[in-house]
Amino acid sequence: MNDEQDPDQVIMIRRAVFGKQVEAFLNSEIGRYMLSRAAEEKATAQSKFLEVNPSDVEAVRAIQNDIMLANKFAGWLQDAVGDGVRALGIIEDRS
Repeated sequence: MNDEQDPDQVIMIRRAVFGKQVEAFLNSEIGRYMLSRAAEEKATAQSKFLEVNPSDVEAVRAIQNDIMLANKFAGWLQDAVGDGVRALGIIEDRS
């Protein structure tokens, strides 16, 4: 990249590269492990949810937070990949 490059283009390139890095992470052994752990945590929390006393508001809230966190973890990674794909599309359209 040279000093005269469009700042928006630099941002798009960085987003595209980051998306590819996240995609590579997801396809790595560590990434697959982390996604598997998130799915396990979600399944465990869902099982607890079926057993929890519905009048125990704090326990219900804690279990809901565990489920949401597992969902968000995978979602954040998927969002990063999607953002990178969109950025790459913008770069290609501008070329």
